[in-house]
Amino acid sequence: MVNLHIHSGELTSSIKSLEDYFCKGRVSIIEAAFAHSYFVHPDAVREKTPYFPDRARYSREHYGRLAKGATTTWSGDGREVRLDDNQRAQMAWERYTGHPLERGKVYSVRHIWGNPWDPDFFTAGWNRCYMPFWAGMLTEKQHPHPKLEKAILQASWDLYFKNNPVCQPPNLVENPGLDLTSLLAGQPILILDKSAPYRPEGIVERVRAIRSESHQSWSNIRKAVRALQDLDHEPFGTLNVENSAKSCMRKMCSETGLSLAQLETLMDSQGW
Repeated sequence: MVNLHIHSGELTSSIKSLEDYFCKGRVSIIEAAFAHSYFVHPDAVREKTPYFPDRARYSREHYGRLAKGATTTWSGDGREVRLDDNQRAQMAWERYTGHPLERGKVYSVRHIWGNPWDPDFFTAGWNRCYMPFWAGMLTEKQHPHPKLEKAILQASWDLYFKNNPVCQPPNLVENPGLDLTSLLAGQPILILDKSAPYRPEGIVERVRAIRSESHQSWSNIRKAVRALQDLDHEPFGTLNVENSAKSCMRKMCSETGLSLAQLETLMDSQGW
C-alpha cells in the first residue's frame, strides 16, 4: 500500500524546495542555470544593436490599446516605431547567433533588463539570454530568485559594458555590483557564436529540391524570404510570381524546421 502523509502546515516555497534539492546534489540553482543559459557574442552585438531599432513590444501602459502592427511614436525620443509581439525579438536572436529557437527543448529567449516596449531594449543583443524555462521563470517578477536574476544582469554588464562597451549603456542599465567571478567559481559563461551556424543534416539538399520542384528562381526566392520578414526587397514581376515564391518559401520553413531568417542566412552562405 502507498504510504500517506496528511499535511496540515504551511506549504514549502516551490523555489526553496527546488534549491534544496540542487544543494543536496552540491550544485546551486545559479550554477545549474548558467550551465544551460546562452548569451550573444559581444562582437555580434557591437556590430549592430538594437537589431531592429524601429520595433517595440506593444504595451497597454506605454502604447494604450494599439496592437501588433500599429505605428506610433516612442515617448523616449520621439522616433516612429511599429509595434510587435515577440517576432522581431526572436528574429534578432537568430540573426545574432545563427541558432533557431529550440521550442521542443523548452528554451526561450529572455529580456535580461526587461523594458521590451523601449525600441532600444526590444531587439538589443545585450538584452537577450537563451534560458531553459525553469531558469527563465526564476528571473521574472511573478516568482523571482533574486540572486539568479542579479547574476544574469551582472553577466550582461560584464560581457557588454564593463570593458570595451558594445554601446553607451542606456538608462536603467547599470552595474549590479555582484562579484560574478567568485559566485561562479570558474564556471564559464556560455556564448552562442554564429560563425558555426546550426545546420541540420540534409537541409541544404532539401531546400534545393523544394526550389527545383516549385520551378522558382533563386532571385524570386530571395525576394520572398525578405518580403515575408517585412524587409526591403526587389519588386516581383507579377502578383502570381510573388504568391508562388512566398508559397515555396513557406514550404521550405515547414519542411526544414528553419525560420525565415535562418533560411536567408543559409542562402547567403551557399551563394544562392
